[in-house]
This record gives sequence, C-alpha cells and structure tokens, in this order.
Amino acid sequence: MNYLAHLYFSDLTPDSCVGQLLPDCMAQRQLPDSVSDELARHIALHQFIDRFTDQHPDVLALKAQFQPPYRRFAGVLIDVFFDHVLAREWQQWHVQPIELFAHQVYAALADYQGPENDRLNALRHALLSHRWLPGYAYPLGVERALQGLDRRSRFKTPLAEAHQLLPDMYPEIATRFSSFFPELRAAVAAQKQHQ
Repeated sequence: MNYLAHLYFSDLTPDSCVGQLLPDCMAQRQLPDSVSDELARHIALHQFIDRFTDQHPDVLALKAQFQPPYRRFAGVLIDVFFDHVLAREWQQWHVQPIELFAHQVYAALADYQGPENDRLNALRHALLSHRWLPGYAYPLGVERALQGLDRRSRFKTPLAEAHQLLPDMYPEIATRFSSFFPELRAAVAAQKQHQ
C-alpha cells in the first residue's frame, strides 16, 4: 500500500503517522536502539500491511495483468492505484471526510519529534507543503505521485508514464480493491489487538 492507505491505519498521532511512513524511508538498522512504543508498533504494523498486501490473491492476480515494461513495477503501481481507489471511495471506508483526515495527518507530521533521516524529512515536508493526500482521488494526483516515484528512483523507470494505464485498468483495480481492503482492515484490527 502507498502513503494514503498506510496513514489510514495510523492513530493520527505523530509517532503513529511517521511509523506508517518510516519503513519506506529508513532501514531498520538505521533506527536508534530506543524508540517510543507507539513508533515501534506502527513500524511493525507497516511491515505487516506490506506482507499481507504482497501475498494477497487479489494483488497477485492484478500483478499478472501488467505487461512489460510495467510488469517489473507492478507492486508499486498497484500501491498507487489502490490509493487512488481508496481516495475516490473514501466515504465508504472512513467516518471522516478525507480533507479532515488529511488535515489531522499533516498536523501530526508537523509535530513529530522522533528519529529521522533526510529521506523521511523530505517526505514529511513534501506531504506538508503539497498537501497531496486528497489529490490521490484525481488522475492528476496519480500522475504526480508516479512522476515523483520516477524522479526519486536511482535508475530509469517507466513510472512517469504509467498513469496512462489507469483508465483501462480501473474497473478491475476497483473490483480487486473492494475485495482486498475489507480483508486488510480485518487483518490490521486483529494485528493491533495482539501488539
């Protein structure tokens, strides 16, 4: 899952929001020996969400739909496209309007005081300055997200053009998401009870 979906499972506190972002920005070995319990729980939850997503039959079936040169990047594309579906259908999945949810996330990210590296710092400031979470609901938001991923890549990718796949693939992506996301929510709720 990408940023919006991971943040969906935060508790809207500084450490929970950053814990849902940090594993994409900092290797486990870079973390200090001592972090808050909340940050540690959400780092572990982020990793659980990634494992659950990568192994889910709906995600595996979607990955098989991508042709070269996109097949190699199918996991990344599904993450972004699922964020698009989540943002478009937000009212079905969350009690708050997406704008209010995003405002609370931005406030939490601004208040964060824990361990950080340049990559996490850049991501926090990009989220705060560009306020792009509700933008995932729109094709332009998806295009910008994919262009950003392409820019940050260490090698040449086709991600900047991959938004062109979305119109044709959207019906299947939305169908797969509607099957997958309730199962992810249930799995996360069970995981939180055991943490």
